[in-house]
Amino acid sequence: MSRTHLGLICCLSFVTLEAFQAVYLGSVFQNADSFAVGTAVFGISVLGCTAATAVFRPAELAASVRSWKIVAVLNLLAALTWITYFTAIQLIEPAVVFTVFSGMVPLATLVAGRFGLPEAVAPKQTLVSFGNLLILLAIAVLAVITVLGHSGFVRGSWIAGLSGVLLSAMSGSFTAMVILFSVRLNQRGVGPLCQFGLRFMLYTLLAFAAFLIGIDAKNTTVTIEDYFWITLVGLLVIAFPLYLVQKAIPLVHSSVIAAITALGPAIVFVMQLLEGRVDYSPATLAGLAIYMVGAMLAVVGATRTPDVQRRNLEKA
Repeated sequence: MSRTHLGLICCLSFVTLEAFQAVYLGSVFQNADSFAVGTAVFGISVLGCTAATAVFRPAELAASVRSWKIVAVLNLLAALTWITYFTAIQLIEPAVVFTVFSGMVPLATLVAGRFGLPEAVAPKQTLVSFGNLLILLAIAVLAVITVLGHSGFVRGSWIAGLSGVLLSAMSGSFTAMVILFSVRLNQRGVGPLCQFGLRFMLYTLLAFAAFLIGIDAKNTTVTIEDYFWITLVGLLVIAFPLYLVQKAIPLVHSSVIAAITALGPAIVFVMQLLEGRVDYSPATLAGLAIYMVGAMLAVVGATRTPDVQRRNLEKA
């Protein structure tokens, strides 16, 4: 199996698990403290991955110290990503959250490239550009139907709907920047395992502080045993997918990762229908239809770009 194929498999696995995560967390966080879950899942990930790196790849820890500024930026971006995402998933329909989140990854990557971030620069392709335009249109449609109350779920008034959309967009944008700065850190000799352990330190500390203060405390009873199982599932659907995309970063170009990340919302829509917590919304389905056409065009264009394939062959 080539490095490119392995990278694509990691990306597709990431998208599938992330889709399950969006539906699962949307339900769980109606009752459980999101910061308690975040502290447990990311705290275990930080300790486990950092310890494993120290034992098996100590040179990467040394490289991360030399690149401490990039590590600090990654910590800030990762913290902003998960604070905004965990909040959005409680406010609006999971399929809308994940669609806006996923769509903003390639769009924010495109914007970063226009502003001169070298890791974001990708060959210009008509198919990719047209796909991104459709993704932008779909995000606008989903934003409007959510604010007007025509989506499957909004927890409150139109203000909650607008807040959920904006937070989802912010989370996707921060994720794009995480991917790009992870590429830069990988070029400095810091691999996926080490990066995964280091970049969530700030979020873990902030989540723990928020949990102690009770920022997201719910008026429901969630037992220690419940939190144990939520954390266990969280490690599988939050931490592991993030490691997969981290693993894909040195294998495929960031534009390919961004494009494939945009494929998940359709899976979320199907999963939330199976779960039954969120009502079926024809308006959401219409927005997703536009989105999926755009996402597919962007993926085909990105993965068939000759220059991208050449870069992957050079990495191999």
